[in-house]
Amino acid sequence: MDSRLYIWFILAGSILSALTYFKKGMPLFLQALPVYLLVTFVVELIGQWMNNDGRETITLYNVFVTIEFIFYFWMLQYVIRNHLVRRILRSSLWLYPIVVILNKLFLQKGPQFHTLTVSLGCLLIVIAAITYFFELFQFEKPVDLIREPSFWICSGLLFYYTCIFPLYALINFFRSPSDLVIKIIDSILAIMNIFLYSSFIIAALCRIKITKSLS
Repeated sequence: MDSRLYIWFILAGSILSALTYFKKGMPLFLQALPVYLLVTFVVELIGQWMNNDGRETITLYNVFVTIEFIFYFWMLQYVIRNHLVRRILRSSLWLYPIVVILNKLFLQKGPQFHTLTVSLGCLLIVIAAITYFFELFQFEKPVDLIREPSFWICSGLLFYYTCIFPLYALINFFRSPSDLVIKIIDSILAIMNIFLYSSFIIAALCRIKITKSLS
């Protein structure tokens, strides 16, 4: 399986989200999602080009993954009602990049991926997503989850970051992982990315109204 296949799921998610969410009355976080996905697609293309050209991509992904977490923190605060979790997410918008910088300055120095702070970001997103699903059971009125974009988005985020959290936690114990370990991790991340961006595609498709024609 091509480990870069998932980037086309990102592009599909961006296009479908733009067609669905660029409408009056849509929440701000949904309108921002297609723009974020398009930026993600461009970054992945640049990373693929740099990798094929033999250039180092760690700095690129260190920066972008930090931005990725900040975006998800910002997005999740819109779908969660719990005041404590929302305050944590809002504080993380500016605290998280500071922690990342401190980690790179004092702990994971040099050309290595900031797995420690990635693990922290994974934990925060998992907590926020679990909070969202817990709140679903407390709604007084029934919610049509099939047609609720936030349900599919949070489902994808919860599945993705629950799966990769122990993966990055394990990487923290490897000082110099072998090429085989790196290849296996890359394949696992590719599969997880396909699941994640597929959930974003479903989130867009679930809002598309299909008109049935009468024969």
